[in-house]
Amino acid sequence: MAIRSCLSLSVAVLALAACGGEAPPEVRPSVQAQTVSSEECVPIADGMYEMRDGRLLATSLPPELAASNPALWAQEIKAGLQGAGIGWLGVVIRDQVAVVTGTAPDAEAKAQGFSTGRAAIEGHPRAGEANLIIVDGISIEGGEEGIGVPLANLTGQLTTIESCQAAFDVTSKDRVIQFGAGNANISPVSLPLIDALGGIAALCRAFEIEIGAHTDTRGADDYNQRVSQERADAIRAYLLGKELAEETLTAVGYGETQPIDTGSTAEAHARNRRTVFTVKQR
Repeated sequence: MAIRSCLSLSVAVLALAACGGEAPPEVRPSVQAQTVSSEECVPIADGMYEMRDGRLLATSLPPELAASNPALWAQEIKAGLQGAGIGWLGVVIRDQVAVVTGTAPDAEAKAQGFSTGRAAIEGHPRAGEANLIIVDGISIEGGEEGIGVPLANLTGQLTTIESCQAAFDVTSKDRVIQFGAGNANISPVSLPLIDALGGIAALCRAFEIEIGAHTDTRGADDYNQRVSQERADAIRAYLLGKELAEETLTAVGYGETQPIDTGSTAEAHARNRRTVFTVKQR
């Protein structure tokens, strides 16, 4: 007779339960292996296990794995924040991306919370050395949602073309990457937005991410084409400086060739000046 068991790798304790969905018995340090019919299974809680003398034993995560496990870094950082009395702050880390999360009572608390969360990440002995992209995902109670909230949500999802594109679209909605007038100098006020978009690109690195820059219709066609390409290149260069993979990002300047508003008002020009992140299969 064979035992069918369900094992997965993460940090947890061992618990066995009947397959019928009954509550698990009291956690024990080890469980005697038993023979059951081929129609039964023994569900086992998440954890690491080893067989020793016929007994299935829960073990701790090896130090070499713990040292490279971003999820554990986030748990340690969050525990430190709670210990400091800042329980509303949270941190999620996946791959090379860290998002400071939570809901602040006002804009001042949000700014202070992000500064504290960033300092906690940078001061962590392993996360601080990982060159993480740190993104502000703090919302304001009854107000604006944090720019990194879609990225924080993506950390817990399967990264498909659809989920990645949705994260880019929600993050970019009603937000524009700003540049100097007539040039490709990224405005410092837009860096938090680019960091959030870069975090999404980092999680979605299995796909090609096109950075498409568009201008309005004012100015000569060739000038607008050149400026749009330079702006797309500038965003790509900034993200490569964050250690994103070169093969993940492409930069395309579309100039004025793809307007979304054919009007000639200031509002129409503002809508046409935009940067679009598009997810594609490689």
